[in-house]
Amino acid sequence: MKSRFILILLMAYSLNAKVNVVASLTDMADIARQIGGKNVSVVSIARGNQDPHYVEVLPSSMIKVKKADMYLMVGMELDQWAEQIIDGSRNRHLRIVDCSARVKPLNVPTRKVDASMGDIHPNGNPHYWLSPENGKLIAQTIAVNLQEIDPAHSNEYERNLEVFLKSIDDLESKWGKTYEILRGQSLIYYHDTWPYFNEYFGLKAVVFIEPKPGIMPTPTHLDQLIRIIRDQEISVIAMEPYFSTKATDYLKQKTGVQVVKMAQSVGAQQNTESYQEMLTYNLEILKEALSK
Repeated sequence: MKSRFILILLMAYSLNAKVNVVASLTDMADIARQIGGKNVSVVSIARGNQDPHYVEVLPSSMIKVKKADMYLMVGMELDQWAEQIIDGSRNRHLRIVDCSARVKPLNVPTRKVDASMGDIHPNGNPHYWLSPENGKLIAQTIAVNLQEIDPAHSNEYERNLEVFLKSIDDLESKWGKTYEILRGQSLIYYHDTWPYFNEYFGLKAVVFIEPKPGIMPTPTHLDQLIRIIRDQEISVIAMEPYFSTKATDYLKQKTGVQVVKMAQSVGAQQNTESYQEMLTYNLEILKEALSK
């Protein structure tokens, strides 16, 4: 009788216990919250307004991962710092999920990558979550793993996935009409963060403030940018919130070009507290700037 009572208690605990999820970025964390609902507890290591390439490995992060059931990695060598956190956590039962598993990468180098090329990723550009279609793939990957680790709530994860996918479908239908003006527009970006976003929404990156990924612009490069802005009548430079504005302020002073700060991740700017809000924010800020 006593053993039966203990078994019932353990079953009740397993049904009520939340799956502890840690994500490298706020984007994967938010999607996991939407799929997991009340059955998950989610935290992210990086902040939304932080450069995801360079995140300090802290003991506090290792403690978070030590208590986790699942870790959501960006993959494609963006968050290699996460490997140190995972190793340091000594969590042998951790399920590590590569959220890029279903994604078709863009900008895969066609020749051997070396340091002279700057911060080039050999497996392709890793900022894939900035396409809503890839957001769907991330959600599907997370849902499958939650169902496997917590089969008792499998149906709920499936329903939440359907809600998420429909929310993206509905937005895509709305975006197609509201932001049609963006298609074919050319602009300058600070860093090569946006190829997936550009491909989906029909934008074109003419050139980057960085002469090579991760490399600060030189005076010669800035002079070249001034000529490009004037010759091609570029009206907008878009940048992430964590980069210095020294170069963009200089270009604005010399050419009058507009500079807008986009949200490369959930929480990077105000009113970007969900994955859907983050994408909409970027579309709206670009529409406003390119309509002037």
